[in-house]
Amino acid sequence: MEKKEENNTGVNQSFKLSAIVGIWESLNLHPTVMIYQSKRKYFLSMLHVSDNGQAKPAVYEIQKEDSRYFLVEAFKQLYISYNAVKDSISISYYGEYLRN
Repeated sequence: MEKKEENNTGVNQSFKLSAIVGIWESLNLHPTVMIYQSKRKYFLSMLHVSDNGQAKPAVYEIQKEDSRYFLVEAFKQLYISYNAVKDSISISYYGEYLRN
């Protein structure tokens, strides 16, 4: 039943990474992210801003486990899902992003 609901809303755990290449803006005021391909790997890049206003870039390799994509940040796996209907991605912890 749950998988059927996910399909009705367009949320897809199994998708091609090429579909999410681009710049994504957070709906929850988290850092904007850029997803890009370099050779055969895909990466997610974001700027973290510290409390004193210093920007610190971070780049994470997008990895795959079973049929789910994720990245590892501070020893945590953050999962990425894609909603083709809304053309949005969701990154666990950071929430929903829309394509810029």
